[in-house]
Amino acid sequence: MTHPRSTRGVFWCVGGLIAMAAIVSWFFLSNRQREGEDLSAGPPEFSLPAFTESRFLNTRTDVRPIGVAACAACHPKNHQSYLLTAHSRALSDVDPSSEPQDGSFTHNASGRSYRVYRQAGQLRHEELLTTPDGKEIARVDLPMRYRIGSGQHARAYAVEVDGFLHESPLAWYTTKKTWDMSPGYDIANHGGFERPILLECLACHAGRVEEAGGALNRLTITEKAIGCENCHGPGSLHQELHRSRKLARGEEDVTIVNPVKLSRPLQESICSSCHLGDPAIVPVRGRLISDFHPGRPLSDYRIHYRLAGSNDPMTVVGHVDQLHQSACYQKSPEMTCLSCHDPHQQTKPVDRLADFREKCLACHKTQPCKLDTVQRLKKEPRDNCVACHMPRSDTEIPHVAFTHHRIGLHPQPASSGPQRIPELVPTDDLSQLLPLDRERNLGLAYQIVRRNPAYALFASEFRERARIHLESAYAGGLRDSETVMGLADLYWRMDRARACELAREVLAAKDLSPKTRVMALMIIAYSDFQNFEDAEAIGFLEELGRLRRFPDDWRLLGLIHLRHNAPEKALPALRKALEIRPFRPATHAGLADAYGQLGQSQLADEHREKARRLHQLNQD
Repeated sequence: MTHPRSTRGVFWCVGGLIAMAAIVSWFFLSNRQREGEDLSAGPPEFSLPAFTESRFLNTRTDVRPIGVAACAACHPKNHQSYLLTAHSRALSDVDPSSEPQDGSFTHNASGRSYRVYRQAGQLRHEELLTTPDGKEIARVDLPMRYRIGSGQHARAYAVEVDGFLHESPLAWYTTKKTWDMSPGYDIANHGGFERPILLECLACHAGRVEEAGGALNRLTITEKAIGCENCHGPGSLHQELHRSRKLARGEEDVTIVNPVKLSRPLQESICSSCHLGDPAIVPVRGRLISDFHPGRPLSDYRIHYRLAGSNDPMTVVGHVDQLHQSACYQKSPEMTCLSCHDPHQQTKPVDRLADFREKCLACHKTQPCKLDTVQRLKKEPRDNCVACHMPRSDTEIPHVAFTHHRIGLHPQPASSGPQRIPELVPTDDLSQLLPLDRERNLGLAYQIVRRNPAYALFASEFRERARIHLESAYAGGLRDSETVMGLADLYWRMDRARACELAREVLAAKDLSPKTRVMALMIIAYSDFQNFEDAEAIGFLEELGRLRRFPDDWRLLGLIHLRHNAPEKALPALRKALEIRPFRPATHAGLADAYGQLGQSQLADEHREKARRLHQLNQD
């Protein structure tokens, strides 16, 4: 075919386009297949995995949630005790009057400066890049919409732009009482306000949240913070029962889950749904990570994998896994999270140290500490068991240390020798799953860990393992969209034609999740752009613009219009890309070309100069 005229701006995009594979990882996994006939699910023998039977009736998927206010109307004391927990403050609207003081700092790695300030009743975060002599090159200044986290350790913030939720690059760290970069942002070319907040990001902070309108990070938050039904299950049957009659003496209420009456594994599944931070978590075919219902095993919804033979670092959400490694837990069939944490404690303990010490002594009165009393009290004058046996440890989040939940002795770690390539192993029994489902899940798990910077040393091997397992599942006839999309993602760098073929197969499936649809569209659209298949690329890029707020979708759309000599169509797209990410030289270069074609030389020169400056400052 004859290629349309290329402009200088088109070629500015090549480096960013090659990096598209890194962007793909944001949107991988967690697709839902409905419980019904689906042509993408393969032959009839590949029906969706069955749910484990439960005696609690509200584990059914058709039982409605009723919200915290309805629960509180009949259970006021439980509600008051719930308000004492960090769960009740896990997500909230930003109230400028209750937020930390204003502040500012310069981030040396990126060269950008940051400011937190209040204006017109809003808490605002500003990101600014200037020349050495103080001339502004690029700025983003947005009001904060939600506060994420109780603030006990840190506070993160969400902005809402065009209905899309994004994370602010700034966070407040309670211990240091300072503003600093959010986790993952302390690098040179971080994403600023671009990082999308997805459904699974908020699933452990919001009581009820859903994707809206098929878009990626447009979320409808029905209930903020973790609520009653996150632990007890949806309450409509329970409400209807107690409105209609009283329970007979000795009759068990099976319309609502009472965690105390669950077996230890089922009780732990509730806590593990947010406090089990394994390296890879894969949704069971046909389910979302956020689908979990209390009263059923977590493995009905998602499979957790750990790396055998790897000394994984302390993580913020690794409490359950750490507890399982404790001799206390292994020797006590009754010990659970609730042994130490009562979510309905009526009053906060006056002395938390003494309160936890008493819980330790409930089991250890006849087996006291082996350390000599004089030495122990010299080290810990208040006889603090936790200080030695559950020490506070650094986590993957800067400035945040958490109590280590592996109860026991914590000697200094020995220096590690050469690392062998670790194997991913499931933390649960998977005998209820088809062999092909196990292949699929393991392949997707290796997909996750291969992208984790902590395991960069093994990325190539993990990629190959992911390919082998996913190809095995695919060859066996398992064609659910996650499996096919996983292969498309793997082949993006190795075989573009195969990747596009698989992505088109994904788009032909029914009931795609927003993430899976976005990823398939992106692979095809970006490949079409490179191959000058512009008519199809335009349609896909415009659809991507409706499904997410991402600068390269708009930038490539603008560049296509430029190479078709349509600068008046290119300008709105390039301006949108600039609004989202004003630090990218390629976007300014594209705008310089567009204004130049329109005869607006002053604006063309301004953007050309900004592109030059940003390039000099190693911005992207």
